Amino acid sequence: MDRDVAIRVRAAIEATLREQGSYPTFAEGLVDADTRFRTAIHELLADDDPLSAEFNALFPPPKPRTLPGGAPSRDRLDGAGVTKRARMHLAGMSGWLQGLIDATDNGRSN
Repeated sequence: MDRDVAIRVRAAIEATLREQGSYPTFAEGLVDADTRFRTAIHELLADDDPLSAEFNALFPPPKPRTLPGGAPSRDRLDGAGVTKRARMHLAGMSGWLQGLIDATDNGRSN
């Protein structure tokens, strides 16, 4: 794993989490960010199957939400919930990356 890339991705996640916006529009941006950061983290972990498996288990891709009867829901119907879930997911990914960064730093010291 490239520690410098991990630091930059984590910093970008943290900057995204600090951004403020209205719930209906912010939800869409956070879900998009979740997808982009998942892709960046997968690229970072490309050669590490155990870490990729751990990441996938902890941070599965968001499932499309549906209304009763199978119709797709609209984010605007549940903007606050979508926003909170995306923020929690991004915060978890940031913490997970920090753990990798710390472990890599500890490995350098030994």
